[in-house]
Amino acid sequence: MGTYEDSLTAFRSGDTDLAELLALQLLGDSRDDDADGGRPGSGDALCMLARVALRRGELYKVTTLADEAWEVSLGALDRREEMMLKRMPIHLMAVAARMRGEYAEARLLYLESIDLNRELGEDRMFAAEHRNLAYVELHDGHTDRARELFASTVEMVRAGDYGSLKPYLLQDAAVLAMEDGDRDRAVELVAATHAAFAAAGQIPDPDDAAELEALQSRLREL
Repeated sequence: MGTYEDSLTAFRSGDTDLAELLALQLLGDSRDDDADGGRPGSGDALCMLARVALRRGELYKVTTLADEAWEVSLGALDRREEMMLKRMPIHLMAVAARMRGEYAEARLLYLESIDLNRELGEDRMFAAEHRNLAYVELHDGHTDRARELFASTVEMVRAGDYGSLKPYLLQDAAVLAMEDGDRDRAVELVAATHAAFAAAGQIPDPDDAAELEALQSRLREL
């Protein structure tokens, strides 16, 4: 694996400090490369630093770093490279906006991300962004729309056999069970979610960790 992949693995396993260290190393190495060769590495490194900021709750820093990563795309050689370089910065801007409670902004960014991933043929990310948008709609009071998005995500994941998204689908099901007033089912699914993440050797991404904690807080209050 390369430095970025090592950084991503560290981040997903919960070793945020190592993820940051590797991202800074990648950023330095990329900036030492020529402009064309270093561009993808710089974008990846800045996005990883944005992820680190997200986990640390530095939500405005996330947007700053993601915006820097987005600017890297301005030097792209062609349309596809530009879209690839913009894809993750836009996602991270959406996540930060969502976690700040800026749902109108988050919605626009997630929709842009969905369009980009559709055009690129990135089916797994296309599915994942639908579930992220579902949380925006849920928190913004559009419950029926959220349910539609969660359901379409399940269908896409089954069709694409994206096993890595299983823990997230369990979490979504727990959230919906709580919305339906089925506390016992929600408790059962929360436990299954934690078990699925542990089996994968991962912890939830920051936005999903926040959703899971909010759900568990509601369950403790009952």
